[in-house]
Amino acid sequence: MAASTNKLLVKQLIEFGLSEKEAQVYLATLELEVATVNEIAKKADVKRSSTYVVLESLKKKGFVGISDDKKVQNYVASSPDLLLHEAENRAKKSEEVKNKINNILSELKALHRGTKHRPKVKVFEGKQGLINAFEDTLNNKEKVFRVASSVENIVKILPDYFPEYVKRRVKLGIKMYGIHPRDEIARKLIKIIPKTDRIALIPIEKYKFPADIAIYDNKIGFMSSEGGGFAIGIESKELADIMKSLFDMAYKEARRLSKNCNK
Repeated sequence: MAASTNKLLVKQLIEFGLSEKEAQVYLATLELEVATVNEIAKKADVKRSSTYVVLESLKKKGFVGISDDKKVQNYVASSPDLLLHEAENRAKKSEEVKNKINNILSELKALHRGTKHRPKVKVFEGKQGLINAFEDTLNNKEKVFRVASSVENIVKILPDYFPEYVKRRVKLGIKMYGIHPRDEIARKLIKIIPKTDRIALIPIEKYKFPADIAIYDNKIGFMSSEGGGFAIGIESKELADIMKSLFDMAYKEARRLSKNCNK
């Protein structure tokens, strides 16, 4: 084999992933067809001790095998077709890895230092999803819970869970400010709520709440009983702060309306 050709092949095999000595030894074994360690070492211009180690490495990778037809151990090179097959397998695996990375790209970007201040969004679905959303509100560091909702909607979809939830919230010392349309269930609720809670009932004829909103700590939760129930949680200090301010303004007006409702 011409020296220039040999160098080009070695270069290509290195790009494929073999070391320089692995490339030289494989080419020498390929050209000799069947050969001993000494013959391969001489042909590859590599020290015998190194050649043995390299041959063992190539054997593990499937590039050479051992011929047992002679008393002296001989090595035989695997078909060059193996290289193409291996390259195709690597390309396939690379494409699979690419697709998997693409599937988790949004999650990885969320962890990136430059995006840590972006809002974190969670979606809860079904009855259990709503329960999970309510459970999260009990992890309330500020111990203040602002909510604008139709009590009737919540009680209908979570009749067994909701009363127990209220008891646990009160036991945890979480104070609630609520704005609710004045329906029958809301009128009953206001009679049994703890003294720490503050609820404003507004005219149901004028203000209807088909969905619910809750604000606590740095979180905003939107809940709906539509389609079996779902909730969307947004964690963002900036968004929570502005929603708290808007709620507090609305609550003052709701208290005025509530007093008028009771006249």
